[in-house]
Amino acid sequence: MRANPRKRSVPDARAGELGARIRKARHERGLSLAAVAGDDFSRAFLSQVELGRAHPSTRTLQIIAERLQRPIEYFLQGEAVSSPALELALIEGQTRLRRGDGAGARALIDELLQRRPLSLDVRTRAQSILAEAVMRTGPVTDAIPILDEAIRAADASGWAGLAVELYDRMGTAYYLLRRPHEAGRWFEQARAAYESAGLDDPLLKARILGHQANLHYVAGQPHEAISEYEAAIRAAGDVLDMPRLAAIYEGLAVSHRLAGQLGSALGYAQRSLRLFETLQDVRMGAQLRSNMAEILLEQGKAQQAEALFDEGAGRLAEVGDRELVPHLLAGAAEAALEQGLLARASARLEQALEAAAASSDPLARINAERVAGRVAHAHGRPREAGAHFKRALELAAGVESALERSRVAYDYARVLEAEGHGALAARQYRQAYEARQARPAV
Repeated sequence: MRANPRKRSVPDARAGELGARIRKARHERGLSLAAVAGDDFSRAFLSQVELGRAHPSTRTLQIIAERLQRPIEYFLQGEAVSSPALELALIEGQTRLRRGDGAGARALIDELLQRRPLSLDVRTRAQSILAEAVMRTGPVTDAIPILDEAIRAADASGWAGLAVELYDRMGTAYYLLRRPHEAGRWFEQARAAYESAGLDDPLLKARILGHQANLHYVAGQPHEAISEYEAAIRAAGDVLDMPRLAAIYEGLAVSHRLAGQLGSALGYAQRSLRLFETLQDVRMGAQLRSNMAEILLEQGKAQQAEALFDEGAGRLAEVGDRELVPHLLAGAAEAALEQGLLARASARLEQALEAAAASSDPLARINAERVAGRVAHAHGRPREAGAHFKRALELAAGVESALERSRVAYDYARVLEAEGHGALAARQYRQAYEARQARPAV
């Protein structure tokens, strides 16, 4: 089936420069017009493109780029850049994000945004992609001003659909910064704007509902979270969107785990992992390995958990992710500790603490310090263990996560109890209980 070669038109100067770049790349590859055209469009059309007399659609340019084995950046060079090249760069940026290549997406969109002139529409959509790439590579705070500018443009231009996406993305930024109340306000604004604009985009609605479900989860409300995740699945209806469905399955996995339903949790985690692997989303695949590993730890299967933590950390290292790696390394240390492999736990922990220091995620430091307390206790160093737990508690007090405060206090209580400090242990057990019972509004 042939691609629609003339979907978009571009100014002749831009078409001429684009055509010259295509012709140059084709000659360098030693390919004929027929070899590049294949069955997708005619040799005559490609010849006209190279001469600047015809305008390829975004899809046609994508086919040409693949057959010439040229990266998208190749088509962004020169004084005049065609509209199809700009659209293709936006598509490629989103593709790189799905594959876990936040750094690659960021570099591509940064280059695109340097182009002049650039329409407000293209610029705003590019900023939306760039903000997500920044959230992947850190620091997340750098995404806030990018989103602020994009939101102002979308609001002023009356782009309701894009504005709703940007509100939702801003909520995600605050969610990653562990500020759920601000995240909740943005998610609610996205939901209200979606309904008031009368939008008919089931996947966007499902995304917003899924993000609101995440807030219920971090607030320690697993049953409410499960209800919202199921509403998100219903909102998506029969539309096949594997990334969104995979993310919802992930949410159901962690919510069922929090509710103590480990069998259901593991099943949803496995479904989500299969989808993310199909999508080649390295980061989300690693996140799912972490979720599954934590479930296996709770089931007493520490060896299997350690293997999953290690595999996820290794894959993230290949794409340069710094935000999630500390969690996986700390998880691997804890799994080794559960097996009585103290030397291996210590080695993993050292890596986790170093990675956490380079991460902008406060939960990474909390998790690493908590596990460090457990490892120090296993080494028979109570003073060092106490120092690690106290640092973890101080850090946990600065984030709006009852789950993290509860987890740190509970582990510290167990250590204190083992060391014979019954009164201090009772105090930490109470703090853990109170944190878990806290049900902040979302």
